[in-house]
Amino acid sequence: MRATSVAKVSSIWIVNKSGGLIFQKTYDVGGESGGAGLDTNAQLRLASVWHSLHAISRKVAPVSGCTGIECLECDTFDLFCFQSSTGTKFFVTTVKGSAGSPTTHAALRRAYQAFCDYALKNPFYEVEMPVRCELFESNLGNIVRAFNERS
Repeated sequence: MRATSVAKVSSIWIVNKSGGLIFQKTYDVGGESGGAGLDTNAQLRLASVWHSLHAISRKVAPVSGCTGIECLECDTFDLFCFQSSTGTKFFVTTVKGSAGSPTTHAALRRAYQAFCDYALKNPFYEVEMPVRCELFESNLGNIVRAFNERS
């Protein structure tokens, strides 16, 4: 395990409000692949499991107003989640060492903004369906690159 002081995004996942994976992109972080060995079915299952865990955590929370799991810390990576007001979930995996990082949450909000600007406003995009928009992917890549290169 290699702990770092600065988080690096290794993958981004977007899950629609019914739990279906509509976008997933893995980024190379220092020669390490973040989940690149997962086949499509494994990616779909993981997205569905995350959606279910997020929903369950909201229901079983002992306090009212719980928004679900926002951060999951593991031995080798951290997972951050942002749920939009429409129920679409954005989550990123980062290399270990950034739990609770405000910049990670800001990057998630920027990814959501790019989704709204380049996917939802695209007249050819069907809501809740897989995202196939070049402008969205290139802008998301710019967001991740800026996040990973920050000092």
